[in-house]
Amino acid sequence: MTSWPQIRGLSYSTMGRTARGTVYSDDGTVSFVRFGPPTSWRIENSDGSPAYIENASDEYRFGEDSVAVHTAKFPNRLVAVLGVPPTVLFTAYRTWTPAELTGRPPRFGEPKRVAETEVRGRRGWEMEFDDSYGGPTVSMVIDAELGMALSWSQGERWVQMESPVLDRDFAPSLFSWEGATIEFEEHLQSPEQLEHEQRTRELTEMPPTHVGWLPTEVTVSPTEGDPLSGALDVTVSATSTQFGVRRWLTELGEPEPGFSMERYSPRARSTIGPWTVELRSYNEMSAEEAERVLAGVVLPDPPGNTGDIRAATTARQQAADEAEIVAALGTGRDLDDYLHPHDSGGTSLLVRTHFSNDERWREVALAALKPVPSSFDDDSTFQAGLTCIDHPHNDGLTVDDLLTRIGEENPPYYAFIADATTMSGPEMAILVIDCGRTDFDHEPGRTFRVIPEKMQSVENNLSIANMDFRDFADAVDDDGVFRGFPPSPPHVATLHRDELIALSATNQSTLALTRFAEELPHIDHPYMVVYESPRARLHDFTTALDPESNEIRVGVEDYLAATARDGLCHSGFVQIIGGNWNLVIDPQTGTLEAAMLRQHQPSTPP
Repeated sequence: MTSWPQIRGLSYSTMGRTARGTVYSDDGTVSFVRFGPPTSWRIENSDGSPAYIENASDEYRFGEDSVAVHTAKFPNRLVAVLGVPPTVLFTAYRTWTPAELTGRPPRFGEPKRVAETEVRGRRGWEMEFDDSYGGPTVSMVIDAELGMALSWSQGERWVQMESPVLDRDFAPSLFSWEGATIEFEEHLQSPEQLEHEQRTRELTEMPPTHVGWLPTEVTVSPTEGDPLSGALDVTVSATSTQFGVRRWLTELGEPEPGFSMERYSPRARSTIGPWTVELRSYNEMSAEEAERVLAGVVLPDPPGNTGDIRAATTARQQAADEAEIVAALGTGRDLDDYLHPHDSGGTSLLVRTHFSNDERWREVALAALKPVPSSFDDDSTFQAGLTCIDHPHNDGLTVDDLLTRIGEENPPYYAFIADATTMSGPEMAILVIDCGRTDFDHEPGRTFRVIPEKMQSVENNLSIANMDFRDFADAVDDDGVFRGFPPSPPHVATLHRDELIALSATNQSTLALTRFAEELPHIDHPYMVVYESPRARLHDFTTALDPESNEIRVGVEDYLAATARDGLCHSGFVQIIGGNWNLVIDPQTGTLEAAMLRQHQPSTPP
């Protein structure tokens, strides 16, 4: 069995040698990679077009337009990489190179296991490592002949190499670019990206948190020796668990952890002068180690007086909240830019059409956008995904005007309007319009109103087609406003086979009741959820049902008679193949009053 020191030595033999290979990634991409140590890379797409080029001084990244985005390399530059880059297969040796050569602890120590395996037709040695950077175990395969990495996987992320080759001469022109190029600064169009870069610069200029001690595991591996004389050569490496340290002024309270700290678990917390410090890590760390790390932390002085800092942070948050509100109100947005789903991704539009009171519009829009608690046992919320349109060009816009502007080609299925009625009414009821096509069973121009408190229910369900427009339009109150669906009737009991058979025996005075009693023993797993319901509601619902041509109905008149009088009853249905038995029960005596069968006959072949 080949040992870890032998495999590690084989991987070291690739240092400083040119390499190439085809790399397959978990996202389905295939790349042809060339590496000219120490810093030259060329990564090509499957069609041969360049995706990335790097040399000692420059980097070029390519988009779909084949234009290179150029970045000049400089010291201390940080690059964030999502997923597993193909380059790790060519420089795997860097992850276990000793600290005395790199100036930092290696990422991997001793492997947890070594086994022979095969990757894309090549024999290799598979090893599993604990990742000192945090995260799941890393599995790596080293080619048994060349020493290059054939595979790297961590969690659901992986890359694999096919047809690796060493020691090929590459033309220097492969690692440079003379085609269409723009500078990285020109490429930055996103205000969010510019804001992020500004914040990163500010963070790097802050007085740092100094950590004086690291929990380190030292590994000593024998390489050569003489058991007889006691002479022994060993290699020594050290690994340290990656962790994070948070600090905040105790009087100002703990801030929410950022993205980089969310996946780490808190291990220890301490108060040092005006600061609170907290240690977090992905991998386990003993309380003693965590406390020793915090004991060695050196912190700077606060950036100012606590009262002044509190006032400044409060003002900053208020300004950020106001900026978020202003952006949400959609001031100046052009309605025509959002009218068609293929342009806007199916946006749910809230269009302001009345402009007498800006404060009232703000109140309406924020009420419609307000998150509401979910029904889950946590602090999660639901929120209407509205895009507000606030532009004076839409003043007085009517339903017909909107439908005309939308047209018949690929219209949005619905839209919301804040009109004069919305602005003046005490409930601020917003107009909802069906804008879909008739050939998709829509009713263009049909409307109802919804109070802002129920906007989330309407928008969320319409946006994912979980419910139809008419489901809400048919559930409005007498004034045409949707204020929510009526509560479900109280659940009384659940009856299973034996209870249902006993119920059927209480009354068999009609043909329908007798038939139900006769068929019940032959129904597979019968059950019924019993609710308390107003008889009138059941009567109105049954009366409104139109029989279908292939539907069997038995006991309808008996059912209508039992539900024609005032008061409450117990009701439910027993599911059968193709339909159900609807039952009415006297709530006082528990006697079965009526049974109604509704069942669709199976289709017969022509």
